[in-house]
Amino acid sequence: MMIRTNHTIIRKLAALGAVALLLSSTACSAHGNASANTDTDIMRVAYLSTANYLTTLKNEQFAQDELAPATVKFTGPYNPADARTAVQSGNADATSTGTGSFINLIAQDQPWVAFAIEYYDGDSQGIVAAPGTGIDSLKDLYGKTIAIDSKGATGDYIVHQAFANAGLDASQVTEVEMSPSNFSAAFSSGQVDAIATFDQNLASAMATPGAKLLVNAKEYGNLNVSIHIVSQSFADEHPDLVKAMYRALVKESDKAQEHPEIITDAYREFGASDEIVDQVAKFDVPEILPIDADGLDMLEQQAQQYVDFGFIDALPDVKSHVMDCTK
Repeated sequence: MMIRTNHTIIRKLAALGAVALLLSSTACSAHGNASANTDTDIMRVAYLSTANYLTTLKNEQFAQDELAPATVKFTGPYNPADARTAVQSGNADATSTGTGSFINLIAQDQPWVAFAIEYYDGDSQGIVAAPGTGIDSLKDLYGKTIAIDSKGATGDYIVHQAFANAGLDASQVTEVEMSPSNFSAAFSSGQVDAIATFDQNLASAMATPGAKLLVNAKEYGNLNVSIHIVSQSFADEHPDLVKAMYRALVKESDKAQEHPEIITDAYREFGASDEIVDQVAKFDVPEILPIDADGLDMLEQQAQQYVDFGFIDALPDVKSHVMDCTK
């Protein structure tokens, strides 16, 4: 009899425990990832010294509102390489880069997840011939030097995609790798015959007296745009915060369509001259797109280009490194 009573008590206690567990589970599911909804959670953004929307968000309330009750912290500005290092070393969670750089990273099996594409038509990327060179076309660059940021990065992609689209051989030019901070001096002093670059550096080159824009990415079919990324561990632990940041980026993008000075003001903040800002103001205003089926397809197409250009050996598994924040 005593044994039967003990079994009854045990069954009742087990039932009560199951109910408590169910209530706890229900409470968590009502908020998604419970750990990402405490006021102690934080998303740390290593922002770049370019006017992409993950940078300009630091001047807005959008990110904080979307992530609440968690918080967001912006640190920077960084150059892209240093920003990635900040994330990899555990000092930040999110940053921005080019889609081509992202493809290079995941081709090396690095633990990154992309969550938003910042798309523009390509008029802010291109190749500019230096003053006094007499270069009027891409074919005139055969046997000449072109400054790029680094092999496999945006400048290298610009050269290969522009030449491929024109039916020309990119191996007939000499690419010179250098820091973008040295572009202007090398360009204006005749150290290189042309530069393949983007954003503020392209605007600066175009504004140089005697320089000639040979081609921009709008003309040759551009797939290389900006992309926003987080560490794999952060995406795994806080998917709701990543999606909240995506929503904030969409709001910033929508605002910029009506108020493009968001972009030019950021360049002024980073020290751009009025002449450069005036040129930047003529570029296409980007929009934030999700990495849904269409976004994934675009990235996979560019990954195939990277294989074709010899930048990477094989196609990476892009799908496993992206998040569709519309789901």
